[in-house]
Amino acid sequence: MKPVLALALSLATSLAALLAPTIAQAHPHIWIQQVVRAVAKDGKYTHVEIEWRFDPFASEIEIPLIDENKDGKFSSAEIKALEGDMMPELKKNGFLTWLNAGGKDVRPAKPPAFTARIDDPASFTLPDWDRSAGDKAGMPMPENKRASQPAGPRPTGPRNLVYVMRFDLPQPAKVFSITTFDPDDFIRIEVNKDQIPAGCALAKSTTYKAEFVRGYPVFADTMTCQLP
Repeated sequence: MKPVLALALSLATSLAALLAPTIAQAHPHIWIQQVVRAVAKDGKYTHVEIEWRFDPFASEIEIPLIDENKDGKFSSAEIKALEGDMMPELKKNGFLTWLNAGGKDVRPAKPPAFTARIDDPASFTLPDWDRSAGDKAGMPMPENKRASQPAGPRPTGPRNLVYVMRFDLPQPAKVFSITTFDPDDFIRIEVNKDQIPAGCALAKSTTYKAEFVRGYPVFADTMTCQLP
């Protein structure tokens, strides 16, 4: 079965168009905490690695679809299957990422090196929020497009599905920036402010914004890194 994130990426645009005229406010259905790592060689940045930690509710929907043998960890075969499902969908959406290493924002030129894991116990949790708020306001979302809800919290506590993706920068550079976001806000991506690399600074983008419902923007996080 295809992971829910792949379905979310393919549905987000059509859902936004369907619901925008009738919804006063909406919330994301998937929340991701992003960790950014800058990779340098010979005095210049060459790669950027991002880690996506999915919220525990989304993780409990996704993990059983990936962990086919139910052993609580991902085998190399399971990761390869996940990569085969997810990379084409993410590529269609520019990996939800903009890179700048020379004065111009560009999409990643090729798929990243990819791996995945389960963080158990969870490394990322957040206060509960109404994942179906966008479904309930105004015109109901069609039944076959509603956000799935897990049965309830795991008895042993929350855990996270984690993607790790390493992108080539467009060119080696002393300075680069990365912005990752879903313009429809179906997936909310926020950088972990407690894990900012040395030489890097976090700010809100003045250009890129997630906007599931037009008129309710959420400006994207942009990380800029600079070497001496």
